[in-house]
Amino acid sequence: MKNARTTTGKYVVDAVAKALDILGCFNGSEWLSLNEVSRRVGLNKSRTFRLLCTLRDRGYIERNVDGSLYRLGMKLFERASNLHRDLRDVAHDSMLDLSHNFNETVNLGILDGDHVLYVDIVEASRPFRMGATVGCRMPAHKTSMGKALLAYMGMESAGSPLAIAIGALSKKDAQVFQRELELVQRRGYALDDEENEPGVGCVGAPVFNARGVPVAAISVSGPVRRITEHEKSIAAAVVAACAGVSKRLGYEPTGEPRVAANGNGKFRAVAK
Repeated sequence: MKNARTTTGKYVVDAVAKALDILGCFNGSEWLSLNEVSRRVGLNKSRTFRLLCTLRDRGYIERNVDGSLYRLGMKLFERASNLHRDLRDVAHDSMLDLSHNFNETVNLGILDGDHVLYVDIVEASRPFRMGATVGCRMPAHKTSMGKALLAYMGMESAGSPLAIAIGALSKKDAQVFQRELELVQRRGYALDDEENEPGVGCVGAPVFNARGVPVAAISVSGPVRRITEHEKSIAAAVVAACAGVSKRLGYEPTGEPRVAANGNGKFRAVAK
């Protein structure tokens, strides 16, 4: 029997890898100078400039008017939107219903490492606006969507999203976070009480696929006072909306959603 061929690293194109490193060095929609991009990716300015120009020519990087700063271009977000279009299409009507019922901002997010990537947002008609935008990433352990997803994630390896999130906390904070995730499991939704953005509260719940694996989350966001006052009614509506989206994705709630922890239903806190 032939041994499987391993090609790890053998066919990697260095220029492509470095271009992807450049795209990955930007956080959200921030503007960076050539010097900062060069420093973050560990390349000299001449090569960094050539790669930035190539990415800009294809629409993956934008340059400001005087040419001194760069940021991620719309082409990248178009590609991300195409990647998650099916999920967005399935969830969008439910998000519209939530926004109509509460006149608050409704978010759809997925886990991207130990962060939540916002893939769709329905804005409220009220003047209050959140800092999150489609394509931005927020620390998962500070958002209701991130908590709703992490509560059903496992810690099989040090590189799992849950292990990374808990590992970044102090021992005391990790224990508090562990208890919070267990509460999320029991009640079916998570809260963000100004943890991610001052003055903003959120209620989020998970969306499961046909295998009972959490693949996304939906949250309702608004001024913390309004969210707190109506927490129960918002939570009930968000959980119901997520259940509907999960069902359309093939999830049959005949049993409990799969919770991969340590085999005993408990999370293992990782101390620094």
